[in-house]
Amino acid sequence: MEPSAWQTKLSSFKERHLYAYNKSLFCDVELSVIDANGDKVTIPAHKYVLAISSPVFEAMFYGESAETGRTNDVPDCTKEGLQEMLRYFYSDEVNLTESNVLEVLYLAERYMLPFLKEKCEEYIKNKLKPEDVFHVLHPPQIRNEKVEQKCWDMVDSDAERAVSSESFLNVSREMLCEVLGRDTMSIDEVVLFQAVEKWALNKLKEQGLEESMENKRAVLGEEVIKLIRFPLMLQKKFAENVLPSGILTLDEVTELIRFFNKIVPLSASFSNAKRGKYEVVVPNARFKSIAAPSSGLHYWAYSSRSDAIDFKVNKPLFLAGVRLFGAKGCTYVVTLALYKSAQPITQLSSTFPTEDNQTDGYYGFNIYLDELVSTEAGAVYTIKATISGPPSYYGHLGKASIAFNDILITYLDSKIPSYGTTSKLGQFPTVVLKR
Repeated sequence: MEPSAWQTKLSSFKERHLYAYNKSLFCDVELSVIDANGDKVTIPAHKYVLAISSPVFEAMFYGESAETGRTNDVPDCTKEGLQEMLRYFYSDEVNLTESNVLEVLYLAERYMLPFLKEKCEEYIKNKLKPEDVFHVLHPPQIRNEKVEQKCWDMVDSDAERAVSSESFLNVSREMLCEVLGRDTMSIDEVVLFQAVEKWALNKLKEQGLEESMENKRAVLGEEVIKLIRFPLMLQKKFAENVLPSGILTLDEVTELIRFFNKIVPLSASFSNAKRGKYEVVVPNARFKSIAAPSSGLHYWAYSSRSDAIDFKVNKPLFLAGVRLFGAKGCTYVVTLALYKSAQPITQLSSTFPTEDNQTDGYYGFNIYLDELVSTEAGAVYTIKATISGPPSYYGHLGKASIAFNDILITYLDSKIPSYGTTSKLGQFPTVVLKR
């Protein structure tokens, strides 16, 4: 029983409207839909509210062939998506997330809700990040070509962030194959392999199976394995990252070793076609020596002060991100800022877990900029990071310049006050470039 005179306690029509909906008061229709468990459930509503919100519902309840039954099916959507549409009907508000935006957009189009559609498209344009795209692409029953193309464009331009996300672990095998088959995706093949291996381990965990080499190969399947372009890897990286996984057969390893050593393989199981519109360039670390956080009395600790380094390149390139030192099993909160000649360009803040495996003898992590930053030859750029977290690895005996093929990066002491990082010591082992 509702409290007596509840209407007198709510000052606005919107509040009374929403209260009646949330409490299922005076409802004259029920919408039948499938919930997250696959069960059919009903949501009470009001025909009048539905009709004044959507011409489709107006025709359904008040048209010449109006529905007379109390319960009406709402096909091709979930309870969660329908509830967001109804929230919009009753309050003019909607809580969009990467998980529900495609479904709400579908409902907005189906029920002719142009202003809700506009909110969904604005969310996708301004708030969707590479880490979110597989939440959007995952529901197979809902298709929107425009949104899907935007998601795939984000995968192509920032593939590492996309495939390193939690949402990637839950994609179907069919979606995994679609990702691996893309020629337009800019990513280091070793990073892509590591993401695929994590996907396999997640599937084994879901199925309660042992994390053995045989089970990893079995859960991946031949099609997935053949889509990984192992010939694009450096032989050293292949030996460090792929061989210990045990997913390749002896014949496959032999084929790849022959390829790496420029001996014509007896078969060609794997493509060596380059991926991507951009070539990803991760130069070698700028330090001759790297120290672990437990080395003697020396360690790299963090406070409210910032680390900073200046750099310049010898030709026009794109800065995609920065690599930082971390420590095994640790997470860091980082505010990263980029400057050109002391003028701010971009800034981001987030939490970053250290990678599971060592790279070049240390544990670290990449921070990717939201957009590529064009760098001019000879211009001085500053990377500044305010880091919160446990002591990390750090570098010393820094090199003034790092050559990588035809690219030369010169590191300089920053003119911005720095906690301790210099061209010879500290953070920022390398940068991530694209060209």
